[in-house]
Amino acid sequence: MAGEGKILQAAREEKQWSFTDTEEITKIRVRYIQALEEEKYEILPGTTYARGYLRTYAKQLGLNPDEIIALYNSSATPEPVPVFESPNTLVKVRPLWVKPAFLGSMAVLIIVLVIAFALSKSGNNPVDPYAPPALPSAPQTEENTPSPSVPAVAAPEPENVADPTLDGLTAQLVFTQDCWMEIRIDEQLPFQELFRAGATKELKGTNKIEFVRIGNAAGLSVTLNGQILSSFQDGGKVVNNIVLTHDTIKTQ
Repeated sequence: MAGEGKILQAAREEKQWSFTDTEEITKIRVRYIQALEEEKYEILPGTTYARGYLRTYAKQLGLNPDEIIALYNSSATPEPVPVFESPNTLVKVRPLWVKPAFLGSMAVLIIVLVIAFALSKSGNNPVDPYAPPALPSAPQTEENTPSPSVPAVAAPEPENVADPTLDGLTAQLVFTQDCWMEIRIDEQLPFQELFRAGATKELKGTNKIEFVRIGNAAGLSVTLNGQILSSFQDGGKVVNNIVLTHDTIKTQ
């Protein structure tokens, strides 16, 4: 032996490490630590594991890992390279036409060809089992009297129907300042909303759009059905009960 195991043992004892302490520090099992110090490398899984454990163990003890590995390499017995020999016996390959699956396929193919040839000679068209049944023909009447011709009647031209949206109300709100509003549309429940400067809002109703309360009306401009309404601003005060109807458009 080259003596790398004695060097590891001496360094461990100098640090006063027990085998349990060493296992916890190096993460190497006690069984393998003893094998490294006693240089019984046949206990380890192989030379690759032996070199890895030696390097880790040497680093934790403060030794030079390369020197420990060099001592190990000088005395380690190289692992034999496995040689794979080809079998001396010849494996007989059964011809394709002898295999049962191939023979079965050929038999089915021959049967299909015979049936097709017989059908072509008989002249009878085979019945497709998946074809849908023929629909029954319409009952024949005793006398085939032609139906009287009906003069074509021109379809009535559609009457002009007014667009129902023209009867409603559409209000476009543009906010130049922060504005708080309570709004009621037709007979719906009122809702409240805070609008920031730069925001827009579209309201649609049938007969009435009511601004129950407007906070800071100076920051609001309204367009009703495309017509800009006259200003009802009152500085930064609260404005109440502004009702927009069809009459509002006529009075502008």
